[in-house]
Amino acid sequence: MEKREIKSDGFIYKILEEILYVSYVVLGYYLAFMLRYNMNPDIFNLQPFYDSIPFIIIASIIIFYIYDILSDFKKSIFENAVTVFIPLLLINITTAAIAFFIRGFSFPRTVFMIGSVVQFLLIFTTKHIIFKYFVSKRMGKDVLIAAASMDEGENIAKKILLDKNNYDKIRYICHDIDKRTYDLIDTIDKVYIGDGIADTDKLDIIKYCSEKGKDIYLIPGLYEISLVDFKVSQVDDLLVFKLEDLGLSYEQRFFKRTMDIVISSLGLIVTSPLLLIISIIIKLYDGGRVLYKQERVTENNKIFNLYKFRTMVENAEIQTGPVLAADNDTRITPLGRFLRASRIDELPQLLNVLKGDMSLVGPRPERPYFADRFNEEIDGFKYRIYVKAGITGLAQILGNYSTDPKTKAKYDLMYIKNYSLLLDIIIIFNTIKTILLKDSSKGLVKEKELKELLSELNLKAYEEMGITKVDNI
Repeated sequence: MEKREIKSDGFIYKILEEILYVSYVVLGYYLAFMLRYNMNPDIFNLQPFYDSIPFIIIASIIIFYIYDILSDFKKSIFENAVTVFIPLLLINITTAAIAFFIRGFSFPRTVFMIGSVVQFLLIFTTKHIIFKYFVSKRMGKDVLIAAASMDEGENIAKKILLDKNNYDKIRYICHDIDKRTYDLIDTIDKVYIGDGIADTDKLDIIKYCSEKGKDIYLIPGLYEISLVDFKVSQVDDLLVFKLEDLGLSYEQRFFKRTMDIVISSLGLIVTSPLLLIISIIIKLYDGGRVLYKQERVTENNKIFNLYKFRTMVENAEIQTGPVLAADNDTRITPLGRFLRASRIDELPQLLNVLKGDMSLVGPRPERPYFADRFNEEIDGFKYRIYVKAGITGLAQILGNYSTDPKTKAKYDLMYIKNYSLLLDIIIIFNTIKTILLKDSSKGLVKEKELKELLSELNLKAYEEMGITKVDNI
C-alpha cells in the first residue's frame, strides 16, 4: 500500500478561532468603555465589567457553539453578517442579564451599543479573511459521483452545484460501477457515493478510497442511518454493535414535554399583542376566517387539527384538492405572503404544542393524504411518527421548503436517532437564523435540469458508456 498523506480535521484551527472570537467579545466591551469615558474610565464603571468577564466568556463559548459560527462560511456578505449578528445579539442580551444579577448597574447601555458594533466589526472582518483563506484552499477539489442510476447521479450533482457554499468541481458521474470507476478515482480528490448503490460496491469503493487517501462522502440510506448512535458491546470476545430503538425514553419525553409547555406558554404570552393585531388585519382584509385548521399526522399516526393564520383565499382547495403550495401561488393573499416569509403564520401552532398535539421540535406534520403516499414511496418515512410532530426540526434548518420528502425524511430520522434536549435547543436557536438567511417559506419551484445548471456555469457534460464527464465549455 502506498504511503498516505496525514490529514488534519481542523480541530486546532477551530479552537484558535473560538479563542479569537471570545477575546473579541471581551475586547469589544473594553474598547467601548474606553470610548465612552474618553479613554479614562473610573474603576467604579469598570469593576462590574471585570466581575462579568468569566460569565461573558462562558456565555460566548456556549452561544458560538450553538450557532456553529466557527464552521459557518457563506459566499454572501449579507449571510455572513447575519451569521455574526444573531449570536452577538444573544451574547449582549445575556451580558446585560449577567450585569443585572451581579448588580452591575454602572455597566452603561451605551457600552452595549458601542461594544456590539466593535465586536461585530472585529468578528465579521476576521471571518471574511478566514473565509477568503478557506476559499483559496477549497478551490480545485475535483469530484467523482458514484451512483446507481443516471437520475440519482444527476440529482447529487445538482445538489452540489446549487449549494452556494460548496466549491467542489464535478468531473465524473459514474452510473455503472466497474474498473473504469476506480481508474477515475485515482484522478480526483473526493468521491460522493449514492445511497442506491449496492452494499458490496459501496464497501469496495470505500476501501479503495481509504487506501488512496480520497475524501469519501456517503449519502445515507435507512441502513446507514440505523448505525448512527450505536452502542459498542461484546458477546464473550465477539465485538457487536447494539442498535438503539427509534423513539424517546420516558425521561426524554418528560423533559421534552416540560420544555414544550414552558416555552409555548411564554411564547403565547409574549406574542399575544402581535397575534391580536394580525387576527384583526386578516379579518378586515376579506372577512374570512382568521385561523386555518388542517388535519395533520403526529405521533403514532394520530390525526389532529393544526392551527395557522390563514394565508390563502377562503376555500382555496375546493377546486384543486390537496396540493403543495407552488412558487407565486395565486391562492396566497398579499398579507399571506408576508406572514409566510416571516413565518408568523406558524405562531398559532404554539397552541398545538401547549395542547400536546405537537412539540416545538420534531418532524413537520404531513397531511394524511401525503403521509399515506410517502409511506408507500419512501423507505423509512413511516418511522417519523415515532415522535411528536414539531413546529421546526432538523430538516427545516438544514433543508428548505423545496427539499424533496425523501431527503427531509432522512433528516427527521437522524434527529430521532440523535435526540437530546441540547439538540432541541440548538435547532430552536438556529431556526431564527434559518428564517433570516433562507427563502425557506417559498413554495415549490421549477427544478432545473443538470445540463441547464452546467450551462449557467459555462460547463458541459457528455456521456461515455455509463460515465458522464463534465468539462469547461
